[in-house]
Amino acid sequence: MKIPKHPERTKTPSAPAAKVSIRIGKRTTFDASVTTVGLLSVGALVSSILLSSAVIVAAAGRKAARRPLALPDHTRANG
Repeated sequence: MKIPKHPERTKTPSAPAAKVSIRIGKRTTFDASVTTVGLLSVGALVSSILLSSAVIVAAAGRKAARRPLALPDHTRANG
């Protein structure tokens, strides 16, 4: 059985989709470039993190509403 080759999948992009250069002070410079696939993966990671944190906050809010951590002041026995 012959495995088909897909040359368009193995090509590396000639130009990055985004470039950033950050300069701190007089000597320090950070350069970064990201391809389209990299931007898509970063977007997927950020959206999944935001969705998961929203679920955690919602679950914590439901539990706190059911069972308060302390009794209100007017029900405590003064002694």
